[in-house]
Amino acid sequence: MPENKMESMVGQKAELDDYTGQFLNNRYLIRDLIGKGGMGRVYLAEDTAKGGMLIAIKILSLSLLNQQMSQRFAREIFIGAQLGRKSRHIVRILSYGVTEDKTPFYVMEYLQGKNLKQILKIQPLTISRFLEICNQICLGLQCAHQGISLKGEIYPIVHRDIKPENIFIAEDIKKGEIVKILDFGIAKFLTERSGMTLTDSFIGSLPYCSPEHMEGRKLLDVRSDIYSLGVLMFEMLTGKHPFQTKSNSFGTWYQAHRFQMPPTVEEVNPQVKIPEILEKILMSCLAKEVSDRPQNINQILEGLEKVNAQLNDVIPSTSTSTDLIKISLPVQLVPATLLSEKECLQKNWPKNKPIASIGFPHLLQTPQKPIPTFWAMLPKQEIAKFLDKIHSTEFISKMSVYPMLLWVTVLYDVQPSTTKWLPYFLDLKDNKGQNIARSLAEVGYYHLLFFSLEDPTHCSHVTTLNLTDKQRQQLVEWLDMSQQSNELILPNQAKNILRTEYEKVKLDILQNLATHQKIEKEGLKNWMTKFLEMFLKLLLRP
Repeated sequence: MPENKMESMVGQKAELDDYTGQFLNNRYLIRDLIGKGGMGRVYLAEDTAKGGMLIAIKILSLSLLNQQMSQRFAREIFIGAQLGRKSRHIVRILSYGVTEDKTPFYVMEYLQGKNLKQILKIQPLTISRFLEICNQICLGLQCAHQGISLKGEIYPIVHRDIKPENIFIAEDIKKGEIVKILDFGIAKFLTERSGMTLTDSFIGSLPYCSPEHMEGRKLLDVRSDIYSLGVLMFEMLTGKHPFQTKSNSFGTWYQAHRFQMPPTVEEVNPQVKIPEILEKILMSCLAKEVSDRPQNINQILEGLEKVNAQLNDVIPSTSTSTDLIKISLPVQLVPATLLSEKECLQKNWPKNKPIASIGFPHLLQTPQKPIPTFWAMLPKQEIAKFLDKIHSTEFISKMSVYPMLLWVTVLYDVQPSTTKWLPYFLDLKDNKGQNIARSLAEVGYYHLLFFSLEDPTHCSHVTTLNLTDKQRQQLVEWLDMSQQSNELILPNQAKNILRTEYEKVKLDILQNLATHQKIEKEGLKNWMTKFLEMFLKLLLRP
């Protein structure tokens, strides 16, 4: 069931449609129809409450017949919105509502670029571009599969409809290509209609569905998405689908997914040569039995990292710090949450550290390179509270008087008094401080390990914070300066100065984070209440 979501947003010819030119909710002016498919239609629109800001609106292909459907729709959209806030590789949902004829819609960020289907129509991807795009898809899926927190419980989210049309390659002037996954939760919502047979209620793109999905299993887990990802990866490399069918019927595709063995990449396209490890990843993802597939996205990311290591020479340890940053930035295809994150979850709290609310850095040794981490012990309730919140990294220095950095991890909360600040001094005249700063600059991210005071032995959660390119370059420059500086004061005096500067900039940091959160949460606040009010008005309308 082809669905051209948000395709060709630049230069797309307008198509006449019943909604074109209309105002939705007295706020959204529909300009053009820019995509349509089995699940609904996508429009380019203006948000008149935001000065005509361009947005995309998806209007689904059904009406909300009862309150139960309304609640399910609100739930799935709310989940999708939370995911969009957690990962930049999941499209951001800004708002939602219903039209006058009770048709549900939701508002998304407006993206410029192409979906993966359009790109693959031209030619298969090179291995380097495949790794870059596939890595970003995996990071988005990883975020969803790790789940969202609802009432203190973590619920993994399965997409159920991974296919080329749902992978959008957005063009960003500053950041280059950014992969965005579309339509989280929509397949599940449309499938949950009572009184429907399996084939009538089936929502998904048949060429990309897992065998268990087509069998109608309601409790699909992350391995169903992994199967769909395997089909997608095969097509990205070869330009062709791994399975051939004589028709596009439900039964024919089920037979292919359940019983047809996938060919090798070379059998389908002899011109494409891929490393053996990548072939193994593809075949394991396409396994018929869920137990034979990778059990989570982390395992795929680990494999992709190994492929990347084979294709790119290891950066020599003799490189200067400045050279290191210039070399490592372009080739960093798998920037976060790899094997190292899995290793972090197996770590124990050091016996020489007190059981108290403290934090400290540690270089995690991996076969590829040391990975910077920060270990923090907090009350269990605080850890749960901050898992879904905005995290930020700040560096404060006064290099002119002493080569020392104050590295601050901020766990933001709307109430300034409950925002958690995790500061640590890095003395760049000390080998430990230099190694950590250099690793931060080279790797570009660090893992934040949470240990709870109530159960302090094992790491309970891990999250990953990315540094900006500017921060990484600053670290390199500070490291260079530290080799040439003349200390004018003692280390303890430097710490006092940095503490003073830290207190001065706290308010600015909070304001910046509040602004960021306001943008991210625009349209989310009181959604459930507004939606139910709107729904009741429609029901009571004469």
